[in-house]
Amino acid sequence: MTNDCSAFLIPSQVAIAGGASAASRRGTSSSPLTIDDRRLALVNNGHEAKENSSGWSKKSVQTTGRSTRTRGRKGSAIAMLAPSQALRSGLGGDTFLHAAEGNNAESADIATVSSKESLAGDGVVFSPAHDVNGHGDKVTEAATAAAAVTDGNNPAASTNSTKGSRRTRQKHRMTGNIPDVYWRAVPLEHLRHHPRFEPLPHPDTVKELKSLEDVRLFRQESWQWDALHSGRCTTSQATAALGLLDPEAGSVLGIPRSLQKGAVGAYHRLRKPALRSLDDMNEVLCTGEGNSPPDLETLDYPVWDSKRTTRFRGTTSFAALYLPRIKRTDLDRRRQRLKDYYLDDSSRWLARMQWGNAQEPTAILTALNYFSRAVPGTIIREVGMCGAGLDINSTSSEGSGLIVGATPDAVIHYPNGTLEALEVKNHCPFVPLYWGSRRKGGSKGKAEDLFRIRESRMEMEVPPAYVPQLMLEMLSLGPQCRSAIMVRQTATKGAVILRLQRDDDWINEMMYWLNQFMETFVNSEVPPPPNVFWEDGEYSGGERYRAFVNRTKEISERAEHVTTVPHKEIQRVVATRSFQIPLFLD
Repeated sequence: MTNDCSAFLIPSQVAIAGGASAASRRGTSSSPLTIDDRRLALVNNGHEAKENSSGWSKKSVQTTGRSTRTRGRKGSAIAMLAPSQALRSGLGGDTFLHAAEGNNAESADIATVSSKESLAGDGVVFSPAHDVNGHGDKVTEAATAAAAVTDGNNPAASTNSTKGSRRTRQKHRMTGNIPDVYWRAVPLEHLRHHPRFEPLPHPDTVKELKSLEDVRLFRQESWQWDALHSGRCTTSQATAALGLLDPEAGSVLGIPRSLQKGAVGAYHRLRKPALRSLDDMNEVLCTGEGNSPPDLETLDYPVWDSKRTTRFRGTTSFAALYLPRIKRTDLDRRRQRLKDYYLDDSSRWLARMQWGNAQEPTAILTALNYFSRAVPGTIIREVGMCGAGLDINSTSSEGSGLIVGATPDAVIHYPNGTLEALEVKNHCPFVPLYWGSRRKGGSKGKAEDLFRIRESRMEMEVPPAYVPQLMLEMLSLGPQCRSAIMVRQTATKGAVILRLQRDDDWINEMMYWLNQFMETFVNSEVPPPPNVFWEDGEYSGGERYRAFVNRTKEISERAEHVTTVPHKEIQRVVATRSFQIPLFLD
């Protein structure tokens, strides 16, 4: 196999097909999620677009002994309340407002306490830009509906709520035509600013690779990361090349028929030229251009409050308070963008993939919050393509020519020096209402909805189709990685966190069959038949292959259940006011 490096040209020379968006290749960045009622900047086409002109302003805090009164101009504002202070509600008397939870529930639970029940700890109260008088004494209905946070150390404050203070939560609409795939999703650009998350550098700033393994510095959305997939057996190809997505092996493993796509796609992917040497990688990848400008990543508005953690009803805390909020006008703009897209029946099949991509940072945040609480000092690190420096890759040119690699969604680093691969799977709640063409209903021929909501609680196992992915990630991270974490997250039914232990015997068998696939089909330029390795004949793997398939199923069933995260304890975007953010935008 020749190494034709001319196939790897930077975007200014030739368009590179793959995961990077067209916008990023043009050197622009667009945010699919516009949030917050205050001065949240959207970076689009290289300039900032302000959501409104009110901007951020800090109200001065006047301590009156038993309460705190806020003063400031009319407009968006925040007030920092010191311990034993409370926000005067304007309800009269010695009544003060306290929000029991402000970063997860879609509407804050407002409780009233007397002046003798002081609020423990500092709090952050967001006051929307409406109906604040010149003296700042009045807190309006909009202010009480906005998110407010305390440390939750005062049980009375979160339990002594008045009957009229709680809002009735409405059920989500169960069918619709415009699924909101960005529903309450925390954007990746915001996750990168989390105090417990270490991001990768901007890809255009990586000017030299000192080792093959340094390619892990290129982010997943970069064109360099796309280029590294060519001719390399990564997690997206390994399961297929192992024959696990063929009908026979797939039926043994219980893989859905929709995923049984065979091995032909992996065959074509592995036939492409690959970057193998350090010199070639430096020449092709380290161009310092081709991605969105680095200055677009600078945020001039606060995203996380690292000094305060968000506590849910006094039991479970988030690692940091998430500040941005979404407003109705943001949802209106999103509706306009998506409504025409989903009018095409073929687009409904893409909702599942779009949901997974948009919700990935939120699921990583779920793992971050859990492990930073379970093991203080834990951090999550962003990572690119791993495994380029493995010995099996540097010597593979003498054998089948197979080179492997994997990109975990992140890596969990513990204070004692151990690490785990992190893989997240977001289960899309939107499924087609009809599996055929769109139907018409009613006497007037009114079009029926395209989608319905289907949510179920997650099983406590790693699906067999993902065993090769997790094992290849552990292999690519090196011998020090002895386990992998999988987060399976839903929209409304919470999440489960699972741990899969490394199995070196299974990994050796995986490498054996991948090399068999490379030698038998890719190098011989013979497309693989259906049920590769399973059926008797020229390419049969016999009992050894069947034992490998059965072992894969056993490994998937032995995954450790770490914890179940209830829906209310998953940190997501909330609204500027106490309206419920719908799953459907129509």
